[in-house]
Amino acid sequence: MSRTMLAVLVLIAAGLSGCASPARVIRQDSASVVVAIPDNTNTWPFYYRDEAERAAGDYIHDPVLVTSSRVKIGEQLTNTQDSTRRELGKDNKAGEVVSSTNTTAVSDRYEYHLEFRSRGPVTVTTSDPLGGPPKPAGPAGWTPVTPAGGVLSPGGPADTSRQPPPGAPPAGPAGRLPTITIPDSK
Repeated sequence: MSRTMLAVLVLIAAGLSGCASPARVIRQDSASVVVAIPDNTNTWPFYYRDEAERAAGDYIHDPVLVTSSRVKIGEQLTNTQDSTRRELGKDNKAGEVVSSTNTTAVSDRYEYHLEFRSRGPVTVTTSDPLGGPPKPAGPAGWTPVTPAGGVLSPGGPADTSRQPPPGAPPAGPAGRLPTITIPDSK
């Protein structure tokens, strides 16, 4: 009888903890994922850290735990009511007295945020995240530059919004930049 009862309890515990994972992804990008779990434990029957790593593995390749922090997510109100009944009189039951006490307690609720990073290489795409066509590349060897303030000066030359590639020879009179000679200090 006790083995049957133990088997039933194990099946109930397995059924309750089976499909519903308490781990939920809060934030993710291409290199990291933050997963929230109710408690930072990894023991039977609540393997929360394993569930968090599994959830992070859905977003990044080969997740590694980087940080863990305890975060307050709200408050929990607990109300307890206790009633006692007492009869009046020993032999002559004259009635009963009922006394009740109510206790209300407020406690903070916490969860743990685990940050995972990818152990493998990070891949970055240049396509539009909304599914649009890839952005056209500019002229070979030139990098676009946004001037201070983020606005091009009206009427200015179009070349002011670009810079030469690293290692390019300095521009001469044809590039509209004056030649500057720095004397040797002796």
